Amino acid sequence: MGAAPHLRPEPASPARDPPFPLEHELVAGNSTPAGTLPGYPQLSIGDPPQLWAFLNSELWATDLEAIAPRLWWMSKPDSANISPLHRQIIKRRTIVITEDPRLHLVWIDNRIFIKPLPRYLLSHSSWHHHLCAEASNADERRDRLARAALGYLRSFRYLIRYESDLRIAQQSNLCLVPLDVSWAQFSRFALDIASIVDDDVSPRYYFGEIRLTRLNFYAPFLLGKSHYQRVEYQYASYFARSYAPLLFVIGVTSVILAALQVAVAVDQDQVKSGRVIASLGLWLSVTVMVIFCSLFFGLAILLVYKIAKEWHFAVRHRRRLLKSGP
Repeated sequence: MGAAPHLRPEPASPARDPPFPLEHELVAGNSTPAGTLPGYPQLSIGDPPQLWAFLNSELWATDLEAIAPRLWWMSKPDSANISPLHRQIIKRRTIVITEDPRLHLVWIDNRIFIKPLPRYLLSHSSWHHHLCAEASNADERRDRLARAALGYLRSFRYLIRYESDLRIAQQSNLCLVPLDVSWAQFSRFALDIASIVDDDVSPRYYFGEIRLTRLNFYAPFLLGKSHYQRVEYQYASYFARSYAPLLFVIGVTSVILAALQVAVAVDQDQVKSGRVIASLGLWLSVTVMVIFCSLFFGLAILLVYKIAKEWHFAVRHRRRLLKSGP
């Protein structure tokens, strides 16, 4: 299945203003050492190559942006498909901190990876001087990073919807948002970034949460890699994931073979044991084989049904978006 065209047109010009006014910034420009990037006192803003390399590594999710036209295979094409932090806990997901933009909002099993909100994205002056294009200094690199930054920033509007979410985000083991940010301040800030629309962000942020299992499955076909991201680094843990399905198949096969063996033995011993007992044993063995074969194929059909249902929903949602698009 080939890639479908983008659902949204690219904006005519890059962002020229910060996504929030100066009076609503959460990190003041004078709160960091002069000549450095807020939150990174070791990084001088007077060294443009180093600064742009850093911002690129911080904001640009290379692999996801590369396969963005096909991300609808793996996730609902809805940028609001992000559960707030308290819902992540209800879903029994552990919030795992990552500094890799490739893993932001990617989840697997009972874990979801979230990249903390850096201070420089909360500073009006940082946006004005480094990410917002000026008429005399508008280039593709700045535009690309600004779109990624806007999408990344907007994701926190969905992650933090209630005061309880902010308290979770500010826990000492997470620090997703600076501790000195109050709920009133963040509420005003969230209203400002609510104006960010899909036309303003990079293609990765047309989507919300993405399953890592699906990214790993499609990585060999779309990225030419054996996996998107490994989460098991020990052989024991890696192979343990295969134990349950392998033992299930072995168990079902063993029961079926045993039932076949009983059926053959009963058929050969009908005269010695009596026809009634022999027939009972034969029918019992056949019944066991039928039950376990039905169980095995029933689970296989259920798996195929669930996969087909998800693809049907994805294709139908995709077509609806294409029809409603420009």
